[in-house]
Amino acid sequence: MKTILILFFQTLVVCVYASGLSISEPIIYIDENESYAVLNVSWENGWNNERNNDAVWLFFKLLRGENGYMHAKVNAEGHLISTLDPEQEVNIGYTVPADGTGIFIYPQSTFRGNINLSVKIVLDTESARNRNTRNALFKAYAIEMVRIPEGGFFLGDRDTSALKRGSFYRSDANGDYDGLYELRAETQEVKIAPEEGSLYYQAPRGYEGDQKGIIPAVFPKGVEEFYIMKYEPTQGQYVDFLNSLSEQQSHNRANFGGKNYYRERGSIEIKNGVYSAGYPNATCNFMSWDDAMAYADWAGLSPMTEFEFTKASRGTERPEDGWDFPWGSNSKLGIQRSISKNGELIMLNNWEESRLTDETKEVFAGSYYWVMDMAGSLWERVITVGDEKGRKFEGTHGDGYLSDYGFATNEDWPKGIEETGGFGFRGGGFYTFGRYYHDFNPYSPISFRPYGGWSGGSRKNAYGARFVKRVE
Repeated sequence: MKTILILFFQTLVVCVYASGLSISEPIIYIDENESYAVLNVSWENGWNNERNNDAVWLFFKLLRGENGYMHAKVNAEGHLISTLDPEQEVNIGYTVPADGTGIFIYPQSTFRGNINLSVKIVLDTESARNRNTRNALFKAYAIEMVRIPEGGFFLGDRDTSALKRGSFYRSDANGDYDGLYELRAETQEVKIAPEEGSLYYQAPRGYEGDQKGIIPAVFPKGVEEFYIMKYEPTQGQYVDFLNSLSEQQSHNRANFGGKNYYRERGSIEIKNGVYSAGYPNATCNFMSWDDAMAYADWAGLSPMTEFEFTKASRGTERPEDGWDFPWGSNSKLGIQRSISKNGELIMLNNWEESRLTDETKEVFAGSYYWVMDMAGSLWERVITVGDEKGRKFEGTHGDGYLSDYGFATNEDWPKGIEETGGFGFRGGGFYTFGRYYHDFNPYSPISFRPYGGWSGGSRKNAYGARFVKRVE
């Protein structure tokens, strides 16, 4: 059987981020029976414990220069994954979603430590053999994720003073606070109304939402299992995205520029037609809603809902305190994680992330599930339940392809350029040094949603995003 090597293997590490995630340049083989890619994947501080595990989302593109890219799909099975450390006792598993846009790789036995793997990923033969792939550059991309396991959870706050910040609550017959609202099932239909047993919230400032509507069964509640990005996208990851696009697409998605971009932690620039980031590990601020949705579509991911934000932050336990933060307490005095002048998230006490545990998660600003920076870094844009467009969201995932002008193509995703609703902000956001902050900026309690129904789609120094993949 003849095997044709169409790209040369390089041991050079091509993607390195603050978390220690790295992948080697892949090689792709095409033979009579299958097409597959071979590469090395490694990341630091992986885990599998009694609660959940982390993972890497791996996906592939065929870059075609001025013609943009093609997304290479992954087969459902047949992949080979082996550890590069013979003394490391860890079983590695994988999951390929039904859409085949990528593959999750994760430790499936009890483990905590660094993971170094050699992987063979079987590709969809049709896309690999497509005549348009001639002379294309085959590229691999990876994003660290955290698995959020199945389970019901609570919306709202035990302290009624949170109501002035738009907190959810269970309504009594008069529309007044009657405790927390529990989500028990993914297909649970939720009514927003001042009626006994319904979900409700106050909206004194006009940014929290319209205080009405039925949230249908198809709307993602966060009760079923899903994956969420462990960290916010970095400027290096956004550069990888920009460099894969056609000239026309990148024209609309290039997020740098403006009077204060480089003054406010932005480092992306273009030279000789190639985008680069001076600080690739810095969080990617100045993302508009349409920038964020384009990245999510390109990566085969999806925007998260307000409910999924709460689940990933709080977990399944009923909060014991009012104004609880993602790390489980109502205090932010122990946090040692901060944004540096160049936009990187650093530990002020020089702790390594290997010291992150349930006991130290407040120090790292880690959530119940060890998702990082759900409060205190950039505003997390979410699909809101406070607007009709948001409530129509069906949870579709990106297919890897953008429109000719660089926009996400999912019909159920709100569009930021319209500025007509569908998304909002949660978690708080860091704007600039020397600025006065208050009770929800930059560290916001989980329940606070003063802008939960405000669809500000512009690029700004404190605006970011984070994406999910729902298990099908």
